[in-house]
Amino acid sequence: MTRGLCCAAALLAFAAGAAAQVDTTARRDTTARDSIARRDSIRRDSIAADTVPRYLPVLAEQIAPGPRPRGTRYTFTVDSFTLSNVQTLSDLLAHIPGVYVARGGIYGAAEPVLFGSRGPAGLEVYWDGVPYLPLGRDSLYLDPARISLAPLERVDVIILPASLRVYLVTARQRSTATASQIGVASGEVRTANYRGAYLRRWRSGVGLSLVADYNNNEGIGTTSSTPFNAVDLWFKGEYVPSPHLGASYQLLSSSWHRAAGSATADWHTQRRDGILRLFAATREDGLGYRAEAAFATTSVTNDTAVLDRSLSQGMLKLSGDWPRAHVDVGVRTLDEARPWQLEATAAWAPPLPGLTLAADARRATYSRGRNGERAHLAAGLTLPAGLSLHGDLAWARDLQAPVDTADTVQRTLDLSGAVRWDRDWITLEVGEGSRDPFAPIGFPVGISPLDSTRPSTVRTPYVTAHGTVRLLPGLELGGWYLNPLVVGGTDFEPPYHSRLSLTFYSKFWRVYRSGIFALRGELALESWSHGTAGLDSAGALVALPGRSFGEVNIEIRIAGVTIFWIQRNATLGMGSYVPGLDYPRHFQFYGVRWRFTN
Repeated sequence: MTRGLCCAAALLAFAAGAAAQVDTTARRDTTARDSIARRDSIRRDSIAADTVPRYLPVLAEQIAPGPRPRGTRYTFTVDSFTLSNVQTLSDLLAHIPGVYVARGGIYGAAEPVLFGSRGPAGLEVYWDGVPYLPLGRDSLYLDPARISLAPLERVDVIILPASLRVYLVTARQRSTATASQIGVASGEVRTANYRGAYLRRWRSGVGLSLVADYNNNEGIGTTSSTPFNAVDLWFKGEYVPSPHLGASYQLLSSSWHRAAGSATADWHTQRRDGILRLFAATREDGLGYRAEAAFATTSVTNDTAVLDRSLSQGMLKLSGDWPRAHVDVGVRTLDEARPWQLEATAAWAPPLPGLTLAADARRATYSRGRNGERAHLAAGLTLPAGLSLHGDLAWARDLQAPVDTADTVQRTLDLSGAVRWDRDWITLEVGEGSRDPFAPIGFPVGISPLDSTRPSTVRTPYVTAHGTVRLLPGLELGGWYLNPLVVGGTDFEPPYHSRLSLTFYSKFWRVYRSGIFALRGELALESWSHGTAGLDSAGALVALPGRSFGEVNIEIRIAGVTIFWIQRNATLGMGSYVPGLDYPRHFQFYGVRWRFTN
């Protein structure tokens, strides 16, 4: 029995080994086939479900091109809109030395920007390179507060001795990862703001961007801050398959209603701006030659005070870019009042160390056989120890409001220069300038107590200063100061006009990874001395009393979430920015904005 069992065990072991050998061979073949199939499946699935973001080419920013002298350009990014007291474009321009914002009240009231005592000629606004022209009830002056910041990613301001050029750049989605934004804000007098954004790009180069911004408040009874409602919608579709070729179309629709009050008229209007842009470029790195074309339409409807109006614009521009130079020439056709404009721009950083030159010129034909020319030259020189110099010369023989058939050509020559010091802990610039006499036309509609501003009859010298000083880590003192050196000053350019701010900004709370936590607090004070505000409807001179208005704003950011609180006129100042109108005390605005991807 023992021998029998041992033999049986040996036979079973041999059979089992044989069976195992056959199964192993079969399994090895199956594994090989499965592995090949699995690899093919993984490869196919990976290609189909690849979610790694890709960065695609976008249309070039339409800003003042080429190298520019240090100190002649102010740049505001999306963070500047959020981490600051900025609610409107007028709020943003108030950070520019010498700007006077004629605030008619809280948000929703008129906030025209006055600079250099030049009336309509003191402010030029470009929306993605296309002139943003006043149209409708006020066809002379722009109210920057009615231009929505929601679709913008950047604002550039070029300061000339007597005018501002403002370049607005709309959001450009570069990544294939979807970007979105949600914003909710509230405040006193039932102030409400709801904002939403959706931006998407596909690998083919197709892009879609949508932004909606809703604002409303019930106003303050018996004041110039009447009930206000606004809806701004922005759409952009684009196809940029490569850095060599692309096109986009965008539509901006803005409708708002300002109710009538004791010092304000009922104003209900809707404006639509459409812009088609095309480009072709020879190189992928932004250098080389480039051709651009644009066609834009603007219409204003539903205004009970004026008939519906519209205009169209066309532009063709050829440009060349090199590492140290830029040149472009373009032709533009606008409305009947401005049939043709020929424009040229050049910028150069020559081999001489630290020297930068920039220039632009324009010749325009207007209705009724009128013509206009203007030229601007800027130069800068960088010196050792953080010092630099820059100067501007602006000459014009031009109209300020071509749509006014009674407007005549005025010759002006304006000069400015400044010395600047930049170090790690301080930026300080002190300058001086001079402006020719000028007769501004009219006054912004919506500021009813005033009818016009007086012409300046003598050359106006002025001094200006601005800068920031880091007092302690995270604590900065900054501001600007302007003083026109003329007895009595000019209208809305009072002597000793200044804005000072004390800002704390830190990411000290390290419990959050990668420093995604940030805290910013700001105390700001705007002050000016006694001056003049212009003429009323009877031709009487209106005095501008000296005033001081303080603001407080606090922002907390955690990753893409920003919580903010703004308090206007925190110093309980009496009076207003415009004689005859009101400005409330302790007006508060607060909310949260959340940016996220996917």
